[in-house]
Amino acid sequence: MHVGKRFSASQNAPLMKLHAFLLSTLILPTSAVAQKPAKAAKSATQDSDYEVVDGFPGQKPFDRPLHLDHHAADPDVYYVVQQYGRIFRIPRDGKEGTRQLFLDWRKTTLSPKSGGHNEEGLLGFAFDPDFAQNGLVYIYFSFKSGERESRRRPGRKFAIRESRISRLETKRTASGSVVADPNTELVLMKIPQPYSNHNGGTILFGKDKMLYVALGDGGLANDPKLNGQNLKTLLGSILRVDVRGATKDQPYSIPKDNPFVGREDARAEIWAYGFRNPWRINFDRETGDLWCADVGQNIWEEVDRVVKGGNYGWNKMEGTHPFPPRSKRDASKFLPPVAEYHHKDGISITGGQVYRGKKMPELVGCYIYADYVSGRLWSVREDREGGKHEVQLLIRKAGAVASFCEGANGEVFVLTYEPHKILKLVRRAKKTTK
Repeated sequence: MHVGKRFSASQNAPLMKLHAFLLSTLILPTSAVAQKPAKAAKSATQDSDYEVVDGFPGQKPFDRPLHLDHHAADPDVYYVVQQYGRIFRIPRDGKEGTRQLFLDWRKTTLSPKSGGHNEEGLLGFAFDPDFAQNGLVYIYFSFKSGERESRRRPGRKFAIRESRISRLETKRTASGSVVADPNTELVLMKIPQPYSNHNGGTILFGKDKMLYVALGDGGLANDPKLNGQNLKTLLGSILRVDVRGATKDQPYSIPKDNPFVGREDARAEIWAYGFRNPWRINFDRETGDLWCADVGQNIWEEVDRVVKGGNYGWNKMEGTHPFPPRSKRDASKFLPPVAEYHHKDGISITGGQVYRGKKMPELVGCYIYADYVSGRLWSVREDREGGKHEVQLLIRKAGAVASFCEGANGEVFVLTYEPHKILKLVRRAKKTTK
């Protein structure tokens, strides 16, 4: 995830001193050759038309805010997920400084504060599609299930890691606040993680009421276990499962229209694959399209529009380029990204939203994304017919952007680990001359 995450130690070293306190409707068949991706735009000037402002000026800084969510059944608040394991409810107007604890999952979560890696923690949260009726919520978190002895260093122990997805019930307190009940946890998925990085972590429901789960390739560098192109593992994939009516004996079922149902050489939970570390994924609320930012390793970061059964190339490709560099690959076997950028523009992509707000109509339909390290923030407008995708650099330095979230009115919030604030993307006010 974003935080020290998605790049190898050799790439990370020059920046770690500075960032040590942070944590990195056309459906094409998987063999089709699609349009060339758009490249990152040249650096914007200081007079950019856009800026980020404090979205909640009444709030003190957050502790690694990773997700912001809202629901019509709880109309006066936003839910703020912090990586270390807590979720708060805060007033939507942004002016008040109060915050109510919704869930404290720190004792269960493996995070940087509990012996975990910079990329581990409470990484995902979602409301049930029928939350207004059933009060159910879902979380994705890193978990330490045990310890193992080191083969090379006798006496040294390592954590046995897994990613978990759990369902919780909510309840009203005597004061009228809404809280999650830890005693109602139902574990839906336990996904073994061979290493500590590349956890993905986004969970969200589509219009089809299915749960979509983003998983990285298992970590380390170069995909040493070759998970990206292995359909027999869940790692390196985006999953699609049905959690309606989940029980301890059957925590989820597999939708019959998933692309790999009935194949003995594939896990039927997989919706799309070939990802290194999808950070983050989101649906376009108007079209239902699924978008993903996949963190690169050596040279390229990429933006993908995810389609059923799509193979996005990792670890044979990095963006539209063969991996390792200068190796020979048949690019026609993989779906290319909509946009990509070189590591001279940033080294750790953060995925965002398709803008559907009203305050910046020129951005409607554009996918907004950023780089965690360089702080650059872009938009890309996809041209599905002509393939001339248009990238615009909106902001040169938006901070250490860890995530984006869509507000209740369609405007875009920008969650940062530096300055530890939830910002809002706005059009820069024009200066008036006297």
